Amino acid sequence: MRRYLRETADEGWIVDLSPEGHRADVATRIFPEVAQELCIAIFVRWRNSPRPRTEQQTAKVRHLKVAGRREGKIERLTALRLDDSEWRECATGETDAFLPPGSDLWESCPQLRDLMPWSSRGVTPGRMWVYAPDEETLHRRWKRLLAADTERRAEMLGHSGERTPADNVPPLPGVASHERITLAAEQRTNPQTVRIGFRAFDRQYVLPDSRLMERGRADLWRVRSDRQIYTIEQNAHPVVNGPALVFSALIPDMDYFNNRSGCARPLYRNAAGTLPNVTPGLLPRLSGRLGMRVVAEDLLSYIAAIASHPEYTARFQDDLEVPGARIPLTADLCLWERAVAIGRRVLWLHTYGERHADETAGRPYGRVLLPLDRPRCVAEIPDDAEVMPEKLAYDPVTQDLWVGSGRISPVPRAVREYEVSGMNVLDKWFGYRRRHPAGKRRLELDHEYARRWLPSWTTELLELLNVLGLLVREEPVQADLLYEVCAGSLITVTDLTAASILPAPVEASRPLKATSDAGDGLFDL
Repeated sequence: MRRYLRETADEGWIVDLSPEGHRADVATRIFPEVAQELCIAIFVRWRNSPRPRTEQQTAKVRHLKVAGRREGKIERLTALRLDDSEWRECATGETDAFLPPGSDLWESCPQLRDLMPWSSRGVTPGRMWVYAPDEETLHRRWKRLLAADTERRAEMLGHSGERTPADNVPPLPGVASHERITLAAEQRTNPQTVRIGFRAFDRQYVLPDSRLMERGRADLWRVRSDRQIYTIEQNAHPVVNGPALVFSALIPDMDYFNNRSGCARPLYRNAAGTLPNVTPGLLPRLSGRLGMRVVAEDLLSYIAAIASHPEYTARFQDDLEVPGARIPLTADLCLWERAVAIGRRVLWLHTYGERHADETAGRPYGRVLLPLDRPRCVAEIPDDAEVMPEKLAYDPVTQDLWVGSGRISPVPRAVREYEVSGMNVLDKWFGYRRRHPAGKRRLELDHEYARRWLPSWTTELLELLNVLGLLVREEPVQADLLYEVCAGSLITVTDLTAASILPAPVEASRPLKATSDAGDGLFDL
């Protein structure tokens, strides 16, 4: 549509009515009932406009933000003129977003997709009940599904038009096969459950059954391994605060980043971990510029150090209005090595100690603990159904986090307020485990959930608090690094284009064929 409007119109004006973002305070909304972002778009073609047009004659599009409370926005719109001094010219690429171009520094840096071309949307089940924060709930749901006849099973699936009990679909790679049995004929009583990345830093369980999912994303399951790391990027909406990238050792849901879609970029294109998801020629080029061997794990560690912290998002706030991260690539060997060391720790934290573990470097496998002032459960979170926790409460003075009548302390304010682009991590994590769990529960099996607090959730909450606590401590070091990298010599888009590394070949953005996992070729298409 953007290409069509630029080719057809002569001029355009975009008025952003919701710079405060999705689900902003009601007082800022033009229409109080509408939580989505809104804009006004005006495109015109003048009577004497020349036809046919050259590439240089595409529409000139301008952009303007109208912020504040509803009354002020209406007043501003009433007085708005086409010659207003606040209009800013938009980027001119034929499919560029109708937004002002980024800063010179931003535009000179390669996009994440330039470095790691292949991405997937993440698991898209289309029904909530295939996920749960505990395995027992999934087993109860499965038991109820098996007890139902075919008609009831169809109702339990929901009438989405994508899945029915009669569908004969292949199983997801790497999980227990259902041998192409239809869901209508299924009688097995012990379903497999697998840990999955549900939301940022929230590890839940899933029934990994393609018959239950709209889009199981077989390509992501095919590359799952104990070496794989998924980089999750918000490429559909602006990032407003917190880290610009998050990471998971587990296959992520499509809404993993901040509950608002996004994409996942696996580190490897195969389960063996022998084919990196890196633009061909990039690693040798970096090795040559830096004077040392650079491997895929180093590149991802560098990316994590540079972009996975709040200062990156704050510095490039305006640029990030056009979704998609860009990575300043240093040409300085000392800065590169510093970044890689920091990034390994960041990845270790994001994956709960399951990746980049190194006991000698203070990164034990699966044990992420603050060295001092470690949060402890000083008042037990009760596991009786009658007192199932309903809300979190926090005292910033005592640093006490109340989970119902249970209490964990100390929890620093920065940990309690830790957000990923507007999504408070602790609130979101707790929301799926409280007395009345969060989420749209439209199907029968959605209402089958744990009725009491599980002791394992207390353990998981303490693990999460340790992870966030250590990430907060890394942020000043990452901020200093970013400042020095941006002030120094960079490897730019121009450099990579001149070296024929960019643009990345189309084949690099596609998953490998299922049969190519054990192959030696870079691409098998």
